[in-house]
Amino acid sequence: MMKYKLDEFQADWAEMPRIDRKLIDHLKNKTVLVSGRNLARCLCYALLYQNELRPLNIRVIFFGDKSVFGDHFTSLTANEHFLFVDNDSLAEIKQLDYIIHTGICNEEIGDFARSLPEECSAAQAIAEAAEVCGAPVIYLSDSRIYGEPKRGRVYAENEYSGLDSLSPADFEGQLVRALETYLNCLKKQRGFELTTLRTGIILGARSGIKTSFDSVFEAAAKGKSCELFNSGRKYSFVYLTDVFGAILSAVSVLEKNQVYNIAAANASTGAIAAMLHDIYGAKITLTDEPDRSSCAIHTGKAETYGFTPAIDLETALELCVMSYMDDAENAALPNTHDGRLEEIQRVQLLLLKEVERICRKHDIKYFLGGGTLLGAVRHGGFIPWDDDSDIMMLREDYDKFLSVAQAELPPGFTLQTGDTDRNCFYEFAKIRVDGTLFATGFSREHKGMHNGIALDIFCHDNTSNSAFGRKLHIAMTLFTRALVFNKWNRRKTDNGSKLQTAFTNFCVRLFPLRFSYRLMNRTISFYKRKKNARYLYDGMGRNVYNGAFSKELLSKAVYMDFEDTRLPVPERYDEYLRYLYGDYTRPAPLSTRLGCHVIPLCDLGKYDF
Repeated sequence: MMKYKLDEFQADWAEMPRIDRKLIDHLKNKTVLVSGRNLARCLCYALLYQNELRPLNIRVIFFGDKSVFGDHFTSLTANEHFLFVDNDSLAEIKQLDYIIHTGICNEEIGDFARSLPEECSAAQAIAEAAEVCGAPVIYLSDSRIYGEPKRGRVYAENEYSGLDSLSPADFEGQLVRALETYLNCLKKQRGFELTTLRTGIILGARSGIKTSFDSVFEAAAKGKSCELFNSGRKYSFVYLTDVFGAILSAVSVLEKNQVYNIAAANASTGAIAAMLHDIYGAKITLTDEPDRSSCAIHTGKAETYGFTPAIDLETALELCVMSYMDDAENAALPNTHDGRLEEIQRVQLLLLKEVERICRKHDIKYFLGGGTLLGAVRHGGFIPWDDDSDIMMLREDYDKFLSVAQAELPPGFTLQTGDTDRNCFYEFAKIRVDGTLFATGFSREHKGMHNGIALDIFCHDNTSNSAFGRKLHIAMTLFTRALVFNKWNRRKTDNGSKLQTAFTNFCVRLFPLRFSYRLMNRTISFYKRKKNARYLYDGMGRNVYNGAFSKELLSKAVYMDFEDTRLPVPERYDEYLRYLYGDYTRPAPLSTRLGCHVIPLCDLGKYDF
């Protein structure tokens, strides 16, 4: 299984954690031919890894040099979803849904004379397979095709600079340009669809895709001094996860027979050196060595079709540096939240202790919830990269807590609900810290609302005992929540169904926000007086999509160590966490830990210890 063959850095890009699952679903039950070198190998790993995460049944056929897989090749051939083919056996394949040819994208080319005929032969075989199977081709090229750039120039898809036919430094650009031209000629000759993705410099921790920056990443990880060439221009960078995202977009949403530039950020080598110095204190000397091939590219065309990179340049650099650290998988994460994370967690612990005090005094049962519960079980405290805290209660305890909390909270702490804060329409309650700011991109739009550091309080309500009743209750909950959320944020609903979307948007316009808020709360608590309820659901949180669960899982609380105190968790926490997260023992993908929330407004006030 791929999950046991890939380390944590490889599993991160193979899992594609920030890529929309709906894009990946387009490959469900499809047969995909993957051809190329290192990038193709990584794509094979990613597709097979996706099969293990969910029942996608993607069949992966690899055409190329099997040596790129190294020691993994033998075990790969035992995978029922993987097949290796050579030239002869490729000609026998009659059914393919997609062909993804990575060619020499981001590959170092040492021997131009040998590479040209080899790559032309591979392109010819790909074209023949596309013609026979009627499969569209997605071709990966890179920014070397644009030639020697002018200073300060960023290149769009139809703009090219010159290439010096006598310069060895330009051989790679000439080869990239020649191969892309040749594949387009084959497309016209054989009549298949061709979508071309031109990437910037691909960064991928432990991917085997080499860059001119690898020695710099290693030096930064080891705390050593190093040199980096001083560029007179900017380069485009993209993380491997987003290359996969672009491929999936080409399968599903990008217009066919077009060329798209794919990158996340443009930066000079001086900017890269500065970022690594700021994050790790890296000592990097810029030399007068000539610029390398590649240039900055403009990505607006792909963005108009909805492609947005998920991994920013800073996160990409952090992942690459961490991959070179000793005991890298247990290495401390770089500071997030501008170095405030430790202080934020201290404030969260103060909030949790206040809740514990109030609940003990008034005999209110509650549990740690969500990531806070996961942190207690897996880490004995906060998840190291988490910046918030959650608790959960049953309806009776939730209502009781809301009735006493504000009177019990010490000065400087405020209970926030839709009733105590007229500008707030969250479906759950919060305790806010006065004199602080902690606003997400969403919440900062509501300037009249209290936006201090908060602890979230969720109620898990009764739901129907029948499967149909539960399904209806969840559907109505999602509908009424959509009424509130879209009215509050002046957004239109688009749930994929024209009829449902039109009806929801009509109701959003028709109903006053306060009315919709009350309707939502009544819907969530519809079964609050049901005496023999056997199921609960998280009508207030994101876990509503997980469906209902047995009420027995939250029947009893036990205390567990959490940082320097002990706090309550469900006695059957293992069952509950598996309902919530599946295999909760496996940490979240690395890229999602590097700043789990984007916080545009953060001010700790007097709590900046």
